Amino acid sequence: MKLATEEFDRISKALADPQRREILQKLVARRMNCSDVHAMFNVSQPTVSHHLKELAIAGILDKEKQGQFCFYQVKAEVLSAYVAELQKRLGVGAIAVAPRMK
Repeated sequence: MKLATEEFDRISKALADPQRREILQKLVARRMNCSDVHAMFNVSQPTVSHHLKELAIAGILDKEKQGQFCFYQVKAEVLSAYVAELQKRLGVGAIAVAPRMK
């Protein structure tokens, strides 16, 4: 999967917010609804809803409505394409973390 420049920019903007990155980290583990996500953070429910909406608009979350609830899960293929594009734009291959010297 290849990302268009607009998609790449939209994802970059969404991930610029630290709370959105934290929400994304929680959603990588499992699919959740807004209430589940809200229970993990010390912010208002409307704020969590806003962050989920921005991540979904950016294209890195799938949103599925079931009754009165919306469930969100990470679109792994889009996130992988974003990371690959970021590495390409930075001119680096897969980044390996070297062990720290003591």
